[in-house]
Amino acid sequence: MDITYTVAEYTTEDLSVEVTYTNEIGYVHKRMINIPKDNEGNIDQTRFDQILEDQLRGLKNKVSFGAVTFKDPNSSDDVPSD
Repeated sequence: MDITYTVAEYTTEDLSVEVTYTNEIGYVHKRMINIPKDNEGNIDQTRFDQILEDQLRGLKNKVSFGAVTFKDPNSSDDVPSD
């Protein structure tokens, strides 16, 4: 099961960031991840990297049980209006 992720752009002021996970056929799953800060309000990059890896590991586990679905990034989730 090959799943990669990309982290959206964020600033030091942001508290969370969107992470997009992509599976081997190009379908995606998105979630918001909290950005850890140290006591001075700076991003704790070491902890953040660990959180991202832990989230990936957890996502792979959930996919193996069918608890998470990936969507075609080219499909529309828009509901037509009357």
